[in-house]
Amino acid sequence: MQNLKYSDRGAAVEQIQAALNLGGLTRLPRLLINSEFDALTTGRVMEFQSLNHLSVDGVVGSQTSAKLPQIGPGQSDPPDPPQGRSVLVDLFNRKLTTYDHGVSALDISPIAGGRPGYRSTNGMFEMTSRRLRRHSSSEFPGKDNMDFALFYNEGEALHQGDPNVQSHGCIHVPAPYAEQLFNWAASTDIWVIVMGA
Repeated sequence: MQNLKYSDRGAAVEQIQAALNLGGLTRLPRLLINSEFDALTTGRVMEFQSLNHLSVDGVVGSQTSAKLPQIGPGQSDPPDPPQGRSVLVDLFNRKLTTYDHGVSALDISPIAGGRPGYRSTNGMFEMTSRRLRRHSSSEFPGKDNMDFALFYNEGEALHQGDPNVQSHGCIHVPAPYAEQLFNWAASTDIWVIVMGA
């Protein structure tokens, strides 16, 4: 099977989208069956890969394809609705979208990820309990240079920063949206999906 990934199109992508819609637990919206391997489809693939203990790269190869539900003729059981909160960080399009039970809550653009040598890490992560309204990096010092920091992968965080300047691996979210994102996150359980780094 040919690997399918972001920006691919065609009937095989429609099959993946339909299978993902039957694929069980999700915090992201159900997909439109539109044959476009877009950012949301990539996010759903990464979420599925993580939940099925596969390599989380957003690419549908033989291992991911083998785990996807098989769609039978006339299959019409409605999938369970999305449950929980997630943040989709789309560095292909420099956009961040938050979802609450599959419904978009915040759309923020532009954002910036890591520069060469400090690329943001692609994958699906659980946001940690380390959520700091005021924060300065000890590794890359500067007064309050990581305000509204929401950590998700060791030292990587969503935080306030210039969206026209690439980071040292974090995701720069412009003001005032960084504060809105911080307040939206509160102390709830959140998955962070980062793609396109």
